[in-house]
Amino acid sequence: MMRPMLVGAVAALSLCGRPRAQEAPAPAPSAAQIKACVGQMDLGNSWSFNWKLLEIGTPRLARNSYEALYAPPGAHRDHAYGYPVHVIFSVNGRPDIEAVYWVIRDAGGHWQIPAVCTIR
Repeated sequence: MMRPMLVGAVAALSLCGRPRAQEAPAPAPSAAQIKACVGQMDLGNSWSFNWKLLEIGTPRLARNSYEALYAPPGAHRDHAYGYPVHVIFSVNGRPDIEAVYWVIRDAGGHWQIPAVCTIR
């Protein structure tokens, strides 16, 4: 009689504190929001951005240490959804910049491209 109750308690305790992915990913920020975010790098408002490509990928969990590093702090930092965003643009007619940004929510719930900008 005591054994089934003990097994159940051990199973319940072993599941407590286990990190789990968010139930459903939040909708991605819009392309316009991402463009405005990247534009925040221009502190003097003197740059001209020529966007050639902006593709927002499907939501997924972090795949590497860089992506996991920028998840909100806490026990679930590498279990938060983010979006890969492939961009190609040029600034002031210079050669194209091609990058894949990782867009994830910060601790305040705002979308951010780590080390680039925050969407508010």
